[in-house]
Amino acid sequence: MAMPCFESVTDYLAAQSEEGRAAIAVVRDLILARDPEAEERLSYGIPTFFVGGKRLLHTAGWGEHLAIYPIPASPPGDAGLREDLTPYIKGKGTLHFRYAVPLPRALLARIVDAHLARLPARPNIV
Repeated sequence: MAMPCFESVTDYLAAQSEEGRAAIAVVRDLILARDPEAEERLSYGIPTFFVGGKRLLHTAGWGEHLAIYPIPASPPGDAGLREDLTPYIKGKGTLHFRYAVPLPRALLARIVDAHLARLPARPNIV
């Protein structure tokens, strides 16, 4: 079965379950709290966040879980991140967070921070 093609992030979110929309919103809020100028648009058919024109991460809502792509490397200030992500790793580059359990918001914040750490520094950004 082919994946539906969406025209916009709004269209993508409209097709998601309530759990999928809520989970993606958590990630969006974490990103925008750290960089209010982050942009969200479709890339590879799924919501993707860009900071300073560079891809930060992809999110996707699936039937049972939120997916985040790619898995970030542990930044120097958070050496234990990769180990803490182990229960959520599926495949080579995907994290799965099941809707059936509360999202680990603190861990999601660390994921966002790790992705931001690999991008060039931007002045005046939290």
